[in-house]
Amino acid sequence: MEVARQSVRVSRLERILAILAAVFCLIITLVFWFNISPYDSRWPLPGFYFVEIVSLSFISTFIFVRGDPRGSLMTWVAAGVISAFSFLGAASVGFFYLPVALVFIVISLTWDVRNKQNKPARLGIFLIAGIVQSALMLAAVRWHYPSTAF
Repeated sequence: MEVARQSVRVSRLERILAILAAVFCLIITLVFWFNISPYDSRWPLPGFYFVEIVSLSFISTFIFVRGDPRGSLMTWVAAGVISAFSFLGAASVGFFYLPVALVFIVISLTWDVRNKQNKPARLGIFLIAGIVQSALMLAAVRWHYPSTAF
């Protein structure tokens, strides 16, 4: 028995932008990874963030490009997480990831408008993902460096 699948439309431009955002995220991460890792004594922690950001961008892009009904939901989550990372990491590498977050926001919005999704609920997902990412980042810093004061 085949499960009925909701029909969604993803434009070619949205697909291209999603793929470019994921590739741009990977390139930014690799540049920072190879330039910063040998000199940073805190290295394990930033490496976890980099792996998380790249993994999330590729997973959400894959689901979005396939035309999965959850594609927009995943790109909203990615946009929230990457936005939180951008703002909390603004003093170091964060703002370089802001264009990636903006692309995910734009393709999520256009997808939601075309497929008549509940935009306030999706914006709530964006905010929750950003808050959870912020809390996890601050908790990880506090756990890894107990003397850190916020």
